[in-house]
Formats: sequence, C-alpha cells, structure tokens
Amino acid sequence: MHKQIIFSILCLIPVIVPAQASYNRDRLQQFFQNQEYEQSLAYLKTVPAPDNEQYLFDLGYACYMNEDFKQARSVFTALYQKNGSLPAPQIYLASIHNMNREPDSALFYYKNLTRLFPEQYKYWQAAAAAWYLLKKNDSAIACIRKSYELKPTAGKVVYDYCTYLSGAKQKNQAEQLIDQFLRFDTTYAPIIGKKVNLSFTAGRYSEAVAWGERLRSRDVAPAELLSSYINLLFSYLNLKRPDSVISVYNWLLLQDANNESAAYGAALAFAMKKEYAVSDSLLTECIGFNIQEMAATYYRAKAGNAVAVQNYTRAVALYDTSYYLFKDLLDLYQAGSVLHRFLKNNTRATAYYKRFLQVCPHPKTDEEATITRYIKEFLSPQKK
Repeated sequence: MHKQIIFSILCLIPVIVPAQASYNRDRLQQFFQNQEYEQSLAYLKTVPAPDNEQYLFDLGYACYMNEDFKQARSVFTALYQKNGSLPAPQIYLASIHNMNREPDSALFYYKNLTRLFPEQYKYWQAAAAAWYLLKKNDSAIACIRKSYELKPTAGKVVYDYCTYLSGAKQKNQAEQLIDQFLRFDTTYAPIIGKKVNLSFTAGRYSEAVAWGERLRSRDVAPAELLSSYINLLFSYLNLKRPDSVISVYNWLLLQDANNESAAYGAALAFAMKKEYAVSDSLLTECIGFNIQEMAATYYRAKAGNAVAVQNYTRAVALYDTSYYLFKDLLDLYQAGSVLHRFLKNNTRATAYYKRFLQVCPHPKTDEEATITRYIKEFLSPQKK
C-alpha cells in the first residue's frame, strides 16, 4: 500500500539530480526492474560508496524495498540533510513514519513538500491525511481543499475531501462534491460507494438502491466497499423488499463477504416473509459473530420471531437469557410484557416488572421513563 502511494507520488517529478557514480547503475537498474531487491542491496554493499546523492538514494531505496526500514530511514535522513530540496527522500521518510504510526513526524515532511512544490496536489493530499490522523479536521480540510483546487478530477482526492467533511458534520457539502464529480465520472467505485452511504444515512433508500446496484453490477469486490453493500441491503429492508435483501445477502455469500450485519439484515428479511426458522438460524449465526453489544439485539429479534409464531414461553426465555448476559433493562420489561399480554401470567410478569424498578429506581432516558410509568400503573391496583 505504502509502496503504491510512494510510486504514484514519485511519478510527478524526477527522483534525483543526475550524478556520476563509481558503480554500474545500468546493472543496478536491471536489479530494480526485475524486482531483485536482495541482489541490488548485495551489489551496492560490494562497490565503493561514492559520496553523491544518487548513491544514497539507490541505497535507501534498496533497503526500503527489502523492508529494512530502519536502515532506509538512516540513509534517507542522510540524503535529506545533504540536500533538503529533494522530494524523494522526504517521501520515503514520511512513509516510514506513517508505518510506525507517527503522523506528526510524517507531517513535517509533507508540509515541507507543499512549500517546495505547491503545485503538486498529491503532497497537499498526503498532508491532509496526516492532519486527519492527528484529529485536526480543520487543517485536514484546508489541505485537501487545496489539493482539490489543483486536481478536482482526481477521484481519491474527492473521496478524501468528502470523508473529512463528513467527519466535520458537513455531509451536505460532501454530497454536493460527490454529485458534482459523478456528473462527469461514474467509474470511480469508492465515490459511488460514498454516494450509497450518504443516501442511506439521509434516508433516501431508493437512491441508495440505484447507486448500490450500479456498484454491484460492476462486480466491485465487497471487501473494498463492504459498508456500501450493507447499506444497499438495509435500504431494501427499509423499502420492505425482503426478496431483494436476500438476493444481496446471497450475492455477498458468493463473494465470501458474509458478516454480522449482512446476516442480521437477511434474518429480518426472512422474518418479514414469515420464514421464522430461517430467520432464527441466521440470528444464531449473528450471535456467533458477536457475543457483545449487538448480540442483545439478536436475542430480541429471535424473541420477536417466537412471539410471531406464538411460542411465548420461548420468547420469555430468550429475553431472560439476553438480560442475564447483557443486563439491559429493556429485556426485563419485554419478558414481563409477554407474560402479561400473551400468557396472562400476571404473577410472573409482576416479578419481572418489580425487578425493572429495583434496577432502575431513577430513569435516565425517555424510554426508561415511559416504561416506568407503565409498570407503576400496572402494579398500582395490586398494591391496594
């Protein structure tokens, strides 16, 4: 990943100032072209080390491509100190700092590159990414805006710009940029994916479906844009189109991209079709994915299926298990509600309701306050 980024940046300008060397650069270039980086490093270590910039760059590059980043950093630092106007050593030094999760150190070089080459949009883009990692959104937006001004047709720049704007809660402006980009280019999949996500978040499910299916028709790998495909699936669910939900889910299975969210959406779709056994099987799969926060939701969905098929005793057991595992007050209320409304067992319902009041003497949310009022009204005749 870092090597690809560096290569794209280095394509902008010459790597180094031409210099005479006491070693055979044609032979070295052959090693590089054939990706024989171990041989290139071995060769450089056998020849006399000339005191020039080209040799230092070649040595640093060979070390970097052999993943000897410590030595590469040392060599590129020496080259930078020798000539601080060369872009190549600064690009590699910034990349090494990024790999070491040191965005502040990487930013030092990116800022210097934007001063030396203010017309090169990729340096502004790289600086923006470093600012974003440092959680400095305003600075990230300022840099990516400059990059966008220099190259508004670059899909990755538009994508990054939208990401930073969304992070700053400027989603309307982000979507305007996307719409403007899509007017002349509908081939860049990450932008289409971003359009799907923004449409879904805004509740425009039909629009999310239109763009999501365009993405799917191109067989863009789900691994790269999984969130967009999940939002496509849930858009169909919100539009009450369970067969389309299941179609997307099955397609994800074929792409080896099944996950917890996809299985949950499919489970809800099968429940919508009253195929509760299949729904329960998928919800069990969801619980297997995650026995933490979201698992309580899956237990409740299974309980909802049990209520739908009038298996009320099983529904109570599922709510009870969910409360035992996750201690969510809502499960106590739901268990009591099923006992009261369907099984007409007010004695057991009262036990669950009283437990709710004991655990929650002072409601903290509107939902808890509403449930508390209901329970107190239910219990009051029994207290007389």
